[in-house]
Amino acid sequence: MEPVGAANGAAGAAAKPAPPRTPQQIEADIEAARSNLAATLDELVDRVKPANVARRTGDKVRAQFVDPDTGAPRTERIVPVAGAFVGVVVLVALLKRRKKK
Repeated sequence: MEPVGAANGAAGAAAKPAPPRTPQQIEADIEAARSNLAATLDELVDRVKPANVARRTGDKVRAQFVDPDTGAPRTERIVPVAGAFVGVVVLVALLKRRKKK
């Protein structure tokens, strides 16, 4: 039975193994990985802070109801939402009134 990689023939022999790394290179790689991990963790912590989540959510909602170019309210979006809100309030009031009878 042939060893693994023997089927490659000359192509397998052409690949040179990487030279061994020095302790300093390994330490530098570990430090770089730590630094990248710390930066990623800081970014994630910043992303999930409640104040930042609330700000992003507010920005998204505001973008739906305010024209970003002019800053004017988008009445075509505000009116249906306001109408639905009024409808729900009226429905709740009618249901409460009906229960009292």
